[in-house]
Amino acid sequence: MAIQRRKIARIYKDIDMLFGANAITGDINRKTDENSVKQSLKNLVLTKPYERPFNPDLSSEVAGLLFENADIFTANRIKKTIEFLIRNYEPRVKLKSSGVEVQPDLDKNTMNVRIEYEVVAINEPQELTIKLERLR
Repeated sequence: MAIQRRKIARIYKDIDMLFGANAITGDINRKTDENSVKQSLKNLVLTKPYERPFNPDLSSEVAGLLFENADIFTANRIKKTIEFLIRNYEPRVKLKSSGVEVQPDLDKNTMNVRIEYEVVAINEPQELTIKLERLR
């Protein structure tokens, strides 16, 4: 009886932004499928204006909003900004009905962001949690 091996088809591939080296090949590590999309979402939310030289429109005002008062109004503006970014710049993601939730932590002056989504080709629910805090 022969052993059959199935080749796993990776849909999305990207380099790891930590630039760690693979121990065997010495190449830069890769992120695949859900992890690739999760890394892309995080980069999209944390990109500051004019940080991408050849695509200055692709940016987020979230970093600037962190210097506003940590209240419900700022949290709502961050939520709308993140939803806009995902809908316009990340075609691999479909937001779920709960979508983006932003909870202000008034004591620590931070915002806790939770994004619920599905990767288009995989159709499994995914979640990304980011703690946003301003750097002085």
